[in-house]
Amino acid sequence: MIRYEGKIVVIAGPSASGKSDIALKLAKDIHGYIINGDSRQLYKDLDIGSAKPKFDEKISNGIYMLEGIKHCLYDFVDLKENFSLYEYQSAVAKILQNEKGIPILVGGSGLYIDSVIFNYDLVENRKEVEDLKLKTLEELQYIAKDFLNNMNKSDRYNKHRLIRGIEMGGVNRKRGKELNSIYFVIDMNKELLKKKVRARVEKMFKDGLLKENITLLKKGYTYKDKGMNSIGYIEFKEYFEKRISLEDVKENIFRNTMSYIKRQKTWFRRNKSSIWTDSYAQMLQQASNFISKE
Repeated sequence: MIRYEGKIVVIAGPSASGKSDIALKLAKDIHGYIINGDSRQLYKDLDIGSAKPKFDEKISNGIYMLEGIKHCLYDFVDLKENFSLYEYQSAVAKILQNEKGIPILVGGSGLYIDSVIFNYDLVENRKEVEDLKLKTLEELQYIAKDFLNNMNKSDRYNKHRLIRGIEMGGVNRKRGKELNSIYFVIDMNKELLKKKVRARVEKMFKDGLLKENITLLKKGYTYKDKGMNSIGYIEFKEYFEKRISLEDVKENIFRNTMSYIKRQKTWFRRNKSSIWTDSYAQMLQQASNFISKE
């Protein structure tokens, strides 16, 4: 659990909604620093496919600078490592204890963000995760039987997704003392998001997403590794098996991203106190009022 008495700003929302740019601008205006709330941007080498910010310099392991703003918990976990929710929450707790200024927690991974803001009472369960990895697909499906029908077809036959689902289903969601936060969610209509996702996928390919995947495979990583088993990477598996074309890869990334966005929105709507807006002026004003209020 987290023991932090200060204030914290959250900028959450769906993929491609511009969270990172908004957080950077807000950090400059309120003299803050940024904490990563995206589960994929924790991983090393997942740069293009995760839309990780392009930093100006590295300060220390997981700590970077961009335009004078400190960014914490980016690019520091090995792709083969299972970085648990407990470890993430513990890492954020250390950042909150050591850094000065207003923390801005930004990302699209609702579970990670809420584990901090609502202070989930978590325990380390690495042994349980390792035990699950040894089980067969059929054994995992049996363990997940209570929620298996709620998963999409591909996830039901994906060991990593099943293990993650079992982990999340077993998470102790008991909350501790909620952090003093203001929780923004970027509000963007579906059609605009579709256009932005299409444009992002095209830019990723232009920036070298195919080459990034090839480089990772040459380093010895596989699509069974936790970091590689995610949108922007796993879609290339069938391409390298000569089963689909690059255009198919693009379409699969687009489709999977839109499905993920749907799940993100559903998650964030559960937080009844969140503020849904696409206005930066509103976010700046409300965040400033929140910070200055006694």
